[in-house]
Amino acid sequence: MNVQDANLADIPVLANHHLQMFEEIWEQKGLRIESSRAKELEFAYIEKMTIQIPEGVCKAWVIKDGDQIIASGAITIASFVPVPSDVSHNVAYLHSIYTEKNHRQKKCATKIVDRAIQYCQENGIGRILLNTSEAGKPMYEKAGFVSSPETMRLFINKKAT
Repeated sequence: MNVQDANLADIPVLANHHLQMFEEIWEQKGLRIESSRAKELEFAYIEKMTIQIPEGVCKAWVIKDGDQIIASGAITIASFVPVPSDVSHNVAYLHSIYTEKNHRQKKCATKIVDRAIQYCQENGIGRILLNTSEAGKPMYEKAGFVSSPETMRLFINKKAT
């Protein structure tokens, strides 16, 4: 099972994996994503990837068993400010790492993360950021990721028009 570059035809499966990832994370927290919101999420991911893969802003990978995609993941390249430890402004955001349930424990996610790191090294990207679930944290730590306590975030609600 080799890691392959994803193409535009793979986007519906990438979007489904993205949704399944969040459904599992929310389920572990005792939450559920409403079906209408799930459809919105899947559509928004398809739209993002359809635009950003050809632009080169996103890079995605898949692992197949025969013709079936069993694992996937991606990075989105963003422009951040240079910092003392990395004067480049390009930063990769690693996201949507997912393996089908019946193919877990085969190191698929690790292979995709390793490929993402390799891609960043080859393209002069010195920082990779991600959000992780508790279940995924040990894999990322093994790959060299460390938690960053100085990070904060704010979700701004859209105002009704």
